[in-house]
Amino acid sequence: MRCSLRAAGTVVLATTVLAVPSTAGAQTETTPTTPAPDAPRIVKGGVTVNGVAVQGMTREQVVQALTPLARQKPKGGSITVRIAGRPHTISSSRIGWRWDVDAAADAAIRARVRTPLTIPVGWDAEAVDTWIASLSKMGRKARDGRVVIRIKRHALRSARSGWKVERAKLRKTVADAIKVASTGEDQEVVQKVRRVKPKVTANGLRRQYGTVVTVDRKTFQLRLFKRLKWVKTYKIAVGAAGHDTPAGFYSVTSRQINPAWHVPNSAWAGSLAGQVIPGGAPNNPLKARWLGLRDGIGIHGTAETWSLGSRASHGCIRMHPNDVVELYRRVPMGTTVRVR
Repeated sequence: MRCSLRAAGTVVLATTVLAVPSTAGAQTETTPTTPAPDAPRIVKGGVTVNGVAVQGMTREQVVQALTPLARQKPKGGSITVRIAGRPHTISSSRIGWRWDVDAAADAAIRARVRTPLTIPVGWDAEAVDTWIASLSKMGRKARDGRVVIRIKRHALRSARSGWKVERAKLRKTVADAIKVASTGEDQEVVQKVRRVKPKVTANGLRRQYGTVVTVDRKTFQLRLFKRLKWVKTYKIAVGAAGHDTPAGFYSVTSRQINPAWHVPNSAWAGSLAGQVIPGGAPNNPLKARWLGLRDGIGIHGTAETWSLGSRASHGCIRMHPNDVVELYRRVPMGTTVRVR
């Protein structure tokens, strides 16, 4: 016997299975049945979208009913985001404003009875995401401070902060602007940026180079700088011809009061070669103080003050004893020294 049953708008065909009398030892075989597919959801009674009654419709039927209403595009506005003081605009045509019939159909299926709905405004999410991605790449790198140690005056380039756009915050800013722009109003919003600090600042360089000494062999002058600012100039003597004071960058590696003189094994040292002359001894040319730079070369006081302003030493930098005592107090270990 064959009959038809109607359940929730879906036709289901059922077949009666004839019973076969059982016999001793016989097994009964049952044909498995396939469950009927779920019935499609329909809109509850009294639901309207833009005044159109859609009760009893499936989602696809709601889309068909609303499509004629969505042929004319909504008049959405443009969006301008101001980043670091500069405006960046996405036009309404690029946003791609449209009536989102699919979203309206989804809302109708979920709506309670007698609920009035309107078709929401949609947009081209891919175009907006592409715009957001391009804005997120904007920024300015932080610039570290830099100093060039010169003989008379140092060149200090100040540091500069950078900035970058945080995509998550920009996305929220644009999302909020879209809500208002969807009503047809142009929107301009300000997007805050995240500041990026430089690793090296001008103040940091001033601390790093708290003390600098420069030696000008041509003018026989030694200059003292504090925090990269000139403090005082001293008269000096430098290496004679054949014993030139070497040019370059050095740092103070030793400091001594009344230093001993380790006489080099050189022909010019005569009978004193290889000896150690105690500090303060009459035949010790290193008077008062010693600031060592490299390989036996350093800054020291001299009893031969008449030699200041000339090329007279065996490579060291000579100063008046009173001057070297004053300089010694102000020059710590590790001080940068440039000789030109």
